[in-house]
Amino acid sequence: MPRKQKSTCKSQAIAPQRARQRLPEPLPRDPLGQRLCQLFSYPWQAIVAPTPTDASQKPAWQTLTQYPLKPRSLWTYWQDAAQLVGVRFGPTTYHGLIDLDALSLHHPTRDRQALLTIRAALASIGIHQTLLLRSSWNGGLHLYIPLPEAVPTFGLAVALKHCLEAHHLPLQAGQLEVFPNVKRYSKAGEYSEYNAHRLPLQLGSGSVLLSDRLQPLPSDLSSFFQQWDQAAAAQDVAQLHEAIAQAKKQHQYRSYNRRSNTALWQQELETEMEQGWTGPGQTNHLLKTIGCYGVVFQSLSGEALAHYIEHTAIHSPGYPEWCQHQHEISRRAQEWAEAAENYYWPLGTNPKRDRTLSPGTAANNIVNFNQKRAEDAQARIKQAVLDLTQQGQLPDRLTARAQAIASIAQCSHSTLQKYKEIWHPEWYVIEPPETVTAPSQPSADELTKALESSPREELHTSVYMKGGGADGVLEKQINSGREGPGREEMSFPQPLAPALAIAYDDLSDVIVGIQIQIGRLGWTVEQAHQFIADNFQGKRRSQLTDDELIGLLYRLRTRSIQQALRHRSARDIQHS
Repeated sequence: MPRKQKSTCKSQAIAPQRARQRLPEPLPRDPLGQRLCQLFSYPWQAIVAPTPTDASQKPAWQTLTQYPLKPRSLWTYWQDAAQLVGVRFGPTTYHGLIDLDALSLHHPTRDRQALLTIRAALASIGIHQTLLLRSSWNGGLHLYIPLPEAVPTFGLAVALKHCLEAHHLPLQAGQLEVFPNVKRYSKAGEYSEYNAHRLPLQLGSGSVLLSDRLQPLPSDLSSFFQQWDQAAAAQDVAQLHEAIAQAKKQHQYRSYNRRSNTALWQQELETEMEQGWTGPGQTNHLLKTIGCYGVVFQSLSGEALAHYIEHTAIHSPGYPEWCQHQHEISRRAQEWAEAAENYYWPLGTNPKRDRTLSPGTAANNIVNFNQKRAEDAQARIKQAVLDLTQQGQLPDRLTARAQAIASIAQCSHSTLQKYKEIWHPEWYVIEPPETVTAPSQPSADELTKALESSPREELHTSVYMKGGGADGVLEKQINSGREGPGREEMSFPQPLAPALAIAYDDLSDVIVGIQIQIGRLGWTVEQAHQFIADNFQGKRRSQLTDDELIGLLYRLRTRSIQQALRHRSARDIQHS
């Protein structure tokens, strides 16, 4: 009996203790501090760091592993200009976050369309309004996604990941990251945490609210929460939940091995086909999926398979709105039928291909097919750029240029985004219609005569037209066969020669001339960037003034003449 009483007393002592553990921690006295702690409420594995004295330094983050970070401690850290603090995510969340590093290719300073593309992608899953912040002094950006109600954290993570990847925005550390992240599965007895992110607007951190033009806005917590509430109210929660459910299914399917579970593979293909098009740039993926299903589970081949792919695609959801290849769907269906039939085989029959994936076997047919399609698209884009350049109609503005190239090359804007290096103003170098291969270093006299031989009056032909303008004069000089001893490399700056004293109607003429000269030199994009940085105090081409652009064109023409004469001299010596 005493033992029973002792047990009862023990249970009575434990029960209140457990009840006390479930009581919420006290919040700060300040109402804004209360709101901040309620919004970023997950206390475990928080991160802290001293505020770097140099804005270019990365914080030395440390994880608090011994104890949870209580709300009042969180508020104290947030108010301390000498400290930085960050939190992780619990099972549910009221927000998401997209992180763009200052050096990311998706940062608006490098891609002016990046934010529009990201926001358009988010709108496809019901996220219609976001908050843009500079995350720190180094210029990185945080795009906050406020939500009006709590959603499953892992579901939001996979929805954001699949959403961005569907719009050709793959996640990559240092480029484009999503919080919450799609964390790894835990083994029995283990628990994996989501990645942590720093809190917004901390004193001394350099974090501020930004306009869409990246201009600082009033950045107190009151303004932050006002924008937060407006954005949360604008979200389509029903659409977001639907996207989360679909993304979790896709993520679950992809986590299994297709070869070990044929039924799951079939179910995944059917799910993909049922969903159809949900945005641009999905045609190849869906035609391949339909072709695979037709071969493996319908035992189709030849014309029957091509007809099945075309008929299924045309009647799939989203085809009229999103498929940008409706004018050539029959040809696309035929091509994917051939590729799928070479790669897959009907269920229950012997494999047609060697599974070792050795070079030259049928196993690589689909890879070669994709490579051929990619090369064809790049060739059409390059030709469109060249045609527009020769006609003097290549727009300098990004949007207008993309539209003009897409129209001529007969490709989608998604395809253009894959190959920015061959058309984008910040990335590409135009390949000239003819490669000038003649070498040797000219003397200062030769260069002066070459430049002075061009007309002094205003030129009415564009500098980038073959045989026209100042560039045409220089081409003739290169091919005229002038030679002579004592050639020395010429240094810049030099007085602008009359050939460059041109009344340009449009600065784009100068830019195109620069691109052609770089193409003649055979430089890569990296070499061109390095040349500009070496000659203009570390600047990029987009940072040059109008006068500096003309100076750059002069330098490049000088280098092009030097290279051409060097090659010619070497060739003459070889023949002699």
